[in-house]
Amino acid sequence: MKLMSLKQFEKKSKETLIRFITKQLRKKSRKTLARLAYHMTKAKLPRLKTIKQKALPRRKTKRKKMTKAEKNKFLARLNKGRIKAGLKPIRAKR
Repeated sequence: MKLMSLKQFEKKSKETLIRFITKQLRKKSRKTLARLAYHMTKAKLPRLKTIKQKALPRRKTKRKKMTKAEKNKFLARLNKGRIKAGLKPIRAKR
């Protein structure tokens, strides 16, 4: 069977097209026909609209800067977890 273009199919009568489609459908397996039927019914359902999430409000107050001792304590706690995970520790900037 040769591949036919869309224009060639459009020239054929409705009865011939129906005959052609039923012949092709008989060749297909039950599983593919079930999948086709499912997709045909699904196509008739309305589309689900995705809800756009609003941007979160910006921070109104500035973060409090850490003192050197607080920063070292924070980095020590952070690095403890990094070392356990097998990652390199972060060194404090001087």
